Order: sequence, then structure tokens, then C-alpha cells
Amino acid sequence: MDSENLIHNLSIVREYFSHNMRTSTAMVVATVSIFKFGLSDDTDNMTDMIIESSYFLDVYDKGMEVLFNYVLNKPIKNEKEKFDPVKITGKVIEDLRCSIQEQNIKVSCIYDEMNPVKTNSYIAKTLLELILCEEIRKCSSELSIHSRGDVLTIKKSYNTDIPDIYQIFKNILAEVEIDFIYTSDSVSLRFKS
Repeated sequence: MDSENLIHNLSIVREYFSHNMRTSTAMVVATVSIFKFGLSDDTDNMTDMIIESSYFLDVYDKGMEVLFNYVLNKPIKNEKEKFDPVKITGKVIEDLRCSIQEQNIKVSCIYDEMNPVKTNSYIAKTLLELILCEEIRKCSSELSIHSRGDVLTIKKSYNTDIPDIYQIFKNILAEVEIDFIYTSDSVSLRFKS
């Protein structure tokens, strides 16, 4: 990668993680402050918000490792293992149930005939989690997630801007034989194994 591309990609990765980690950290700090000063009696909801923000921070931490290593051409853990995109998708939706409820998002999932695939499960899981977090955070109404054969698709009920980071996701996923196709109203991952 030439130095101009390197600087461009580093800038995209830095901006993406800087924004998202600041947002999640601010949520934790604000919620802890509310607890500290006794400004709310809704401790269950506050606890859920801290847990969810911690989940985002964990996802972004793993994502930073994968993306910075890729952009800097450093080795990324590369062992082919069975990867179940449906299981990971269900887990992310469950882990983000507070955001989904808070944003009043309707998420419908139809999983049909999709089996685990053999791929670099570390990269696949990390990037699928990032993609789902991104789509849920941007969502304002409805997401439809479905699988069929070797494709997992997230269909949006509205058009959104395509994040610059998605081109880097696409390049990384291509190296582990996963096609990442995205438009303003849908995102798909096609597993080639």
C-alpha cells in the first residue's frame, strides 16, 4: 500500500473508532455520574445502559486490532474455523436489546437454510459485530435480517449514508473469502466456503 493510501485508510479507521469509542465512553461516564449523584431511581435501565456501552467498547476494541493490523499490513490471527453468522447475529441483537428498545427499532429476523461456514472466524465475527452495531446505531425504524444459503442480509426500511469504513471492511472480508456488498438500503455478506 502506498503512503497516500496508508494515510487515507489510517485516517478513516482512526476517525471511525475515535467517534464510536468516545460515544460509548461518554455514555458510561454520564450514567455513572447519574448514579453517583442519585439523579435517577431507574437503576435497572442505567445498569443496562452501562452494560451495553461496555459491550460496544469491547466490540470496538477487537475491531481496532483487526483494522489497524490490516491497514498497517501486520499479521491478523488467521485460523479457519467454523463460523455461524446466524448465531453471532442473534447474540448481537440480544446484547443490544436496550438500544433497540430505546430507539424503538423493529428488528425482524428470518433465518433460512444457513449453516456454519469455515473461514477466519476471528475476522468474520469481529467485522459482523461491527457491521451490526453500525446498522443498529444508525437505525431509526426497522431492520429486516434474513439468511438463505450462503448469504446474510440486513435490509433497512430507509436509506442511509454508507460509512467510509465499509470499503476497508470489504477489503478485509474479501481476503477471508467473504463478499461484503452494501448499498444505502441493504448490507449483505456472502460466505464462499
